[in-house]
Amino acid sequence: MLTGDAIGLSEIVFILGLCAFALWKTGWIRTVLSICIIIWGVFAMPYDIKIAAPLTSVGVILFIIAVLNHIKQYRGGD
Repeated sequence: MLTGDAIGLSEIVFILGLCAFALWKTGWIRTVLSICIIIWGVFAMPYDIKIAAPLTSVGVILFIIAVLNHIKQYRGGD
């Protein structure tokens, strides 16, 4: 991806693994992984928009869920 080529199969498998790990884990790990997914999606937009747009939206949804869970946890609603 850094060379300007299209996104390869190994990169797709890696990012799907990140998404699965972010869905599985909770807490700060989900927050950090969702930010990584968002960044990956934004930087992948010039190369392949069909993968980057859903990737960015999944990252944003995971980030919002993580932030709402942090708020709920700090308010004592866990």
